[in-house]
Amino acid sequence: MNGLQRPRIVETKDGMRKGLFNEIIKCKKCLSLGIDYRKERKENLKLAYHFLPKPIRVLWVLESPPKSYPPRYFYRPELTQHDDLYREVMKCFGIKPTNPKTHGLEIFQAMGHFLIDIAKCPVDKDNSHLKHQIFENCSAIFTKEVLELCPEKILIVKSNNYDLVLSRLKEIGYGERIVNDKPIPYPGSGQQVRFRKAISKYLQ
Repeated sequence: MNGLQRPRIVETKDGMRKGLFNEIIKCKKCLSLGIDYRKERKENLKLAYHFLPKPIRVLWVLESPPKSYPPRYFYRPELTQHDDLYREVMKCFGIKPTNPKTHGLEIFQAMGHFLIDIAKCPVDKDNSHLKHQIFENCSAIFTKEVLELCPEKILIVKSNNYDLVLSRLKEIGYGERIVNDKPIPYPGSGQQVRFRKAISKYLQ
């Protein structure tokens, strides 16, 4: 596996991996780019890992948390008008979105699904010109996270992420776990129907 070793896992009572958790929240690589997302990153990770299923049947890989104020994220409990990803994922499983999102997230977890981002800092809006560098900064952490989570299957969402994630997962021997052989569009900007059809096709 190209010298990559699965790190020792130490779990808290809610299943959070302490070593990796601390590495992610303490990362300062993007400070040199003028991005300080440490507070929100820590909050996001705590919220996400609260809904960590065991085992993970399907790992959804997205691009990054969105840049927004107040902070918006798939696992944040408050449902906002811009939570397209959460709404469309729930529709794929016939779950009515609620506010707070807890009910839908619990069902998502019970089905063995978990969602992570390649980049732990936002790469959209005025950070978009830094996307390549942010991905580079998060590359090692993303690899470690996938190895620790050890999902049965992997679903890559957003077209411009597909080749990058595919290449990285092949390097660690996880290429055969990817279920979509083509990019899946992000469910925004009129792509919602295409997104739901693709999810239905690959997760049937």
